[in-house]
This record gives sequence, structure tokens and C-alpha cells, in this order.
Amino acid sequence: MVERSQARTPDVPSSPSTPGTPDRILAAALGRFAVAGFAGTSVRELALDAGVTQPTLYYHFGNKDGILAALIEPFLVAGDALLEELERATGPRRVVVTRALAGFYDVLVAHRAVALLVESDRAVRSHPVAGHRLAAQATRLVELVAGSPRTPRRISAAAALGAVRRPLRLPDLDPVRDRDAVLSCALAAAGYPPVVRAGR
Repeated sequence: MVERSQARTPDVPSSPSTPGTPDRILAAALGRFAVAGFAGTSVRELALDAGVTQPTLYYHFGNKDGILAALIEPFLVAGDALLEELERATGPRRVVVTRALAGFYDVLVAHRAVALLVESDRAVRSHPVAGHRLAAQATRLVELVAGSPRTPRRISAAAALGAVRRPLRLPDLDPVRDRDAVLSCALAAAGYPPVVRAGR
């Protein structure tokens, strides 16, 4: 007779399953969310895509919200780190704004698939937990780039951040090759046109 402490629910692993299972689930979820959206994806579909049972998926992430949280957390952590760095930044406004836009670009590139999901999926942006954190970060970033509560400065800041974010949707964008071009456009939107050097 099996003691109660040793009893297991069928198909529910008692310890983490094979190495790589959580990563496989997250990769499958990111692919499925990108096609069908977060709201339009079922746990059953996620399990099938990842090649695991639904109980295994629940074991690792609890539910679909847990999967979304795990997908977005590294992106949010990188955003928080950037904001903390920018809040300590000093120097001329152009230098601070350039650092902010370049840092934002680098975070987006490092987490490009998740960033594109966030931008394209309203259900992710309105998620009660992830969406709240994303909105709070966006507000702080606009304030840091604007450097002023005045509406025209905030409009310029929002336009500059859009100029950083939107090109990443272009399928032929090379994040390394095109970095300077993207940042130049973003700086111009923020009110800092490129400096023309003598002899050019």
C-alpha cells in the first residue's frame, strides 16, 4: 500500500522533468502567442506545441498567466535596470537622452521577440500584472526622456521612443547595422537633430 506522502497524481511529475522542459514550453508559448495571441491560446495548445502533458505545464508554471509572467520577466528586469541607471544619470540633456534611447534600443533588441509580442498583443499590454508593470515602465521612460512635465516635451519623448521601437518590426532590419540610423531618427524626434561635422 502506498503511503499518502508518496501518492502522486497521474502525469504530474514529482520533480522537475527533463532538463530544458521549461525553456521548451516558453519557446512554444512565445511562438503560439505571436500567431494566435495570448487570449486566443489555450493551455492544451501550448502543451501540444511543447510536446508535454498539460499537468507538466501546470507543474512548471501554474497556469497560462504564469507562462506569460515567465516570458516577460527578463524583459521587465532589463527595463527596470535601464530605468535605474537613467535615474542616476547626470550631464547635458542630449547625452542623457542619447543614453536613454540607446539603452531602450538595446533592451528591445536583446528581447526582440517578447518586445514584439508586447507591442502587438493588447491582451498582454492589458494583463493585470504584466501589463501594469509594462505601463509603469513606459511612463517612467517617457518622463526621463522628456525631462519636463510640459506636454510638448512629453510628445517629443513619446515620438522618440516610438522611433526606437517601431523599426524593430521591419523584417529586414539588422539590429547591429541599422542601430545608428534608428537612434539618429529617434534623437531627431526628441528634438536633437544630428550634429553636422565640418567637412561633411
